[in-house]
Amino acid sequence: MRIKHKLTSFWSLIKKTYFNWNRNDPWARSATIAYYALFSLPSLLIIVVSVAGYFFGQEAVQGRITTQISEFIGVESARAIEGMIANAALNDSSTLALIFGFAFLIFGATGVFFQLKAAMNNIWNVAAKRNTVKRIIINRIISLGMVFVLGLLMLISLVISAILAALNDYLASIAPVITTFMLDLLNFLISFIIITSLFAAIFKWLPDVKLRWKTTYLGAMLTTVLFLLAEYIIGFYFGQSNPGSVYGGASSVVLILLWVYYTCLIVFFGAEFTVQYALHKKDRVEPNEYAEPAIYRELELLERKKGQLIDEKRLLDTLQSYSEEDESDSSKSSK
Repeated sequence: MRIKHKLTSFWSLIKKTYFNWNRNDPWARSATIAYYALFSLPSLLIIVVSVAGYFFGQEAVQGRITTQISEFIGVESARAIEGMIANAALNDSSTLALIFGFAFLIFGATGVFFQLKAAMNNIWNVAAKRNTVKRIIINRIISLGMVFVLGLLMLISLVISAILAALNDYLASIAPVITTFMLDLLNFLISFIIITSLFAAIFKWLPDVKLRWKTTYLGAMLTTVLFLLAEYIIGFYFGQSNPGSVYGGASSVVLILLWVYYTCLIVFFGAEFTVQYALHKKDRVEPNEYAEPAIYRELELLERKKGQLIDEKRLLDTLQSYSEEDESDSSKSSK
């Protein structure tokens, strides 16, 4: 009975999650973030490659990223991204050019997380109190931190891959039959942990709410399951139908946009599940010192809209009175 009750509760959470997820219009928000991601991707990858490449070499890290991306959206798109990294790299020019180049690199890399933060706040129904210069800088720093988290996770992934390669040689000499199965299982578990950690960091740090890690990780685990499932489905879909073929030379860009678009839909669903789970468990979730419940902002906007409507009505009444006076004058002159 306890298992049945938990399954019923979980199904109820999934239904609430879906209805609220759909109500928040994830389609438009995912399209917006996909657009920003296209311009942020070169800068973001440059920083990730630089962080992880400091220890393993940039060519090794770049090759790993290309291999991973090619599994999702094909070799051509992976090569296009590789070209983005090469073209966005800072060369050894003047000091002033390097400073400006680095500044634009940071601004570009944090753009997608900046927009993702706004979407997360909308899901949690919170809004920033004031967009001061200080808060904008803090948001950019948080977004930059997420970029470095990506670099750190890539570094961890490379370290583990090196360990697994050594373990593979050892197991092959002892039990060659189980080597492949063991390594596939280890790779899956490691990928699951790394991706879950990334989603947990996004759910924990991006929205302007105070949230427990336990709640965050549960939502991140569901998001990872959906992401890995979608990875297979999207990879199969791209491989069989090739949706970017009709766009000719722009097919690589279209596939990148589609990949980010579908990924954002999954991330938003996981974030909405985290919200519903927190409500179900009656966790204490409140805005941080920089935010407030969105209803206050909505009431403020309604008051402004009310004032605008009053002004518009006053203007219409004035124009109508002018029209009535003109009609009266014209009728008098005709008599």
